Amino acid sequence: MEETTIVSETPKQSELKLDFKRTLKVGFAFLGIMLFWEVYDYIMPLILSNYFGLNASQYGIIMGLDNLLAIFLLPLFGGLSDKAVNARGGRRTSFIFWGSIAAALSIVFLMLMEFKEYTLLIANMKDSIGVSVVDLQDLNPEADYNKIMSIVTVLSEHGYISADWIAKTSFTITDITTIQIETAKSVMMANPAVLVFFIVALLGVLVAMASYRSPAIALMPDVTPKPLRSQANALITLMGGVGGALSILVYMFFGAKKYESHIALWSITAGLLIVILVLYLVFVNEKKFVQLRMEEEEKYNVVDEEEEEEKRGQHKLSKSKMTSLILILATVFLWFMGYNCVRSHMSVYCTNFLQIKQSVVTIVNLANGIGGAVALLPCAFLSAKIGRKKTIFAGLILAAITYIPCFFMTAATPGVSILFPVCFILSGFGMVFVNVNTLPMVTELSKGSNVGKYTGFYYVASMTAQAVTPFFSGLIMEIDGYNTYKYLFVYAISFVIISIVTTACIKHGDSKAGKMSAVDIINQAGDD
Repeated sequence: MEETTIVSETPKQSELKLDFKRTLKVGFAFLGIMLFWEVYDYIMPLILSNYFGLNASQYGIIMGLDNLLAIFLLPLFGGLSDKAVNARGGRRTSFIFWGSIAAALSIVFLMLMEFKEYTLLIANMKDSIGVSVVDLQDLNPEADYNKIMSIVTVLSEHGYISADWIAKTSFTITDITTIQIETAKSVMMANPAVLVFFIVALLGVLVAMASYRSPAIALMPDVTPKPLRSQANALITLMGGVGGALSILVYMFFGAKKYESHIALWSITAGLLIVILVLYLVFVNEKKFVQLRMEEEEKYNVVDEEEEEEKRGQHKLSKSKMTSLILILATVFLWFMGYNCVRSHMSVYCTNFLQIKQSVVTIVNLANGIGGAVALLPCAFLSAKIGRKKTIFAGLILAAITYIPCFFMTAATPGVSILFPVCFILSGFGMVFVNVNTLPMVTELSKGSNVGKYTGFYYVASMTAQAVTPFFSGLIMEIDGYNTYKYLFVYAISFVIISIVTTACIKHGDSKAGKMSAVDIINQAGDD
């Protein structure tokens, strides 16, 4: 029989309600984090592919760097923030402050290195040989065949593409894309120092972002009673969705076409990180918020079971709880292996394989962010009504179902520019259901004194998956060139199905504050 950890309920505790205003305020830090990562995940594969000429597995390694670093840095900074009890603004706020500033400065350096490669690929090439890859951007392989051949001939004469490589192409739309990438690869190999410095700048950005991610997320359980953390995490996810939507607007208005500079995009992103930091500092009083949470727990008789066990001399989790913790983390790992492989290749998959216009992909990302926000209300309702574990099941099953038709889609599929986005957006609903509930299941097993460390454990699991899945899924996509890109979804579905199995074995962490209806949830928002 399944054993479930449920906080003892009293009449007073059943009246415990989430402080919506307080939760939204602490969500400002996560809003800034998601703003950056949405910009990064969308634009970085295109930069590495179109500017530096890297293939899917190569840029997959670089795209996995942030997650590889996170494996070590997130538990480190989460644990350090746990111990920073004497920090003037609060133990989490000090990391959020310095991390945001360091990230903004590092983005400026990254922007300069990208602009250097852009200059080599576009301006210098145009000046020296009279053509560049931008001349291929809007050409039609049938109507503009002679013009394409003329540009290819010039590129070949100057050693940017080889005659053997040209012989293998048939100048379809896909082949035009590969001509661009092959030319960028030649430019990069002739100027490897630019890529090296670009990666150094990228590492600086990634370390800065990692320095305050765990502290920012740990702030939610710091200020929220345990029974309400799924609902609170839904609101934090909503704030992250706002950051994602904001990022889409940023690259919609300040982004660039396939071969234009991204100086405006990076500048606006860095500036917004500072603006969001200022808003956080204005609205969040960390020490006051933590004190309010403690008063609420005392008022409503909320007992922290792990804290009580420590007082009785039991400092470690029981075997059963440790097993559940491992299974929760395994579910997180497997889920991100399946979901993030699609996210990390999405921009390249859509534009280069499905031949969906980049402007449409931007709208898809915006719609996905809006869809995720819409999913938060049913997610909060389900979490309160049926528990975290069953809600996670629903999300995993939804994702698996929506990935199946994606396997059969190609550029020739009628309505692919509508069908693929619909499936992708629906899978985003599944993402919300899983992400909103897995973190609270982990922190349910933590104590107030080590919630930052447990938050770090959660991100070790998720970031390890995100570190390796772009590379391994990239290898599968390249088995037979563009013809096997669709096997990305076989890879994704496999991991999602395994995560369903691990979820079924979890016995602890499914705490509920009592039954709530959708009306209750809406009324709570209205009360605040």
